[in-house]
Amino acid sequence: MADWRNVGNWHWKERNCLEWAKKYFDDKLVGTSATVGEFSAEVTSVDSVTGDVDLNIRKGRLIAIYDVEIKLSWTAARGGSEEALTGTITIPEVAHDTDSYVYDISASKSTKEALPLKDFVRQKLTPEIGKKFEVFTEDLKQANGTDMYIPGNGPNDAPASAPAASAPRQERSVVESEVGVVKTANTTFSTVGITQSAEFVCSASDLYATLTNPSRVAIWTRAPVDGKPAEGETFKLFSGHIEGKYTKLVPGKAIEQTWRVATWPAGHYSTVKMQLEQLSSSTKLSLKQTGVPFNEEDATKANWDRYYWNSIKGTFG
Repeated sequence: MADWRNVGNWHWKERNCLEWAKKYFDDKLVGTSATVGEFSAEVTSVDSVTGDVDLNIRKGRLIAIYDVEIKLSWTAARGGSEEALTGTITIPEVAHDTDSYVYDISASKSTKEALPLKDFVRQKLTPEIGKKFEVFTEDLKQANGTDMYIPGNGPNDAPASAPAASAPRQERSVVESEVGVVKTANTTFSTVGITQSAEFVCSASDLYATLTNPSRVAIWTRAPVDGKPAEGETFKLFSGHIEGKYTKLVPGKAIEQTWRVATWPAGHYSTVKMQLEQLSSSTKLSLKQTGVPFNEEDATKANWDRYYWNSIKGTFG
């Protein structure tokens, strides 16, 4: 089961752009200023950028996923004769899925004279900072997406950096409504949905039993099965490499479950729905799976075929 993560078969690419983002924010934010009448304020340094900044590509589509905390230093003055006030700004979340920001502002002094300057930073300088964030996603893609293109199978595939040259493409197993983003305590990643179908020369009731009865499952997985087929019950297959929970069982008709691979981000489960359709001399199985981590899409497709459908056919005919 080691090749559930078959890197050689992934048609995707991911780039960690955090170091680039640090330089970008240093270049774009330092010197950002606001001046109104005798008040002026300016960002003097970017003290830290921490978090995640990733750029992903899937078949010509760039997806930016980022969530960072930024700490800045600033200076503000009122007229040319007064001593400048200094301080820091912490923006706890600059993320791909938000366009509103929280600014935690501190100042070196808290005197009565300092308050108007601090208020000026909040009211006039922070909006200028926010304008820089508005173009970050596009700049991230433009600067880092050019050489991330992975050639497809067709002669007309175009690089992701030149979307205008690409003809609209139909994804066989991914629809737009099934693309999402998941945030956990430690990471953020995109997910996709996949669909598959397979036909088996057996009755729907036999196929249902083959997929759920522990004694049968142990034969085609060639490993002991942990769990029993009942709604709300958990299961583990392939020596614990696959685990999940049954959420709906309709004998001979449908199987629904949560499902994950042990190497996926901790605590993240996809949703699997299998429909069984009795035909005249066979049974058609239709699978729909949502919540598959973006970089696991092709490996998951390949291994449903290899470890489930082909293994069942090879074992039971």
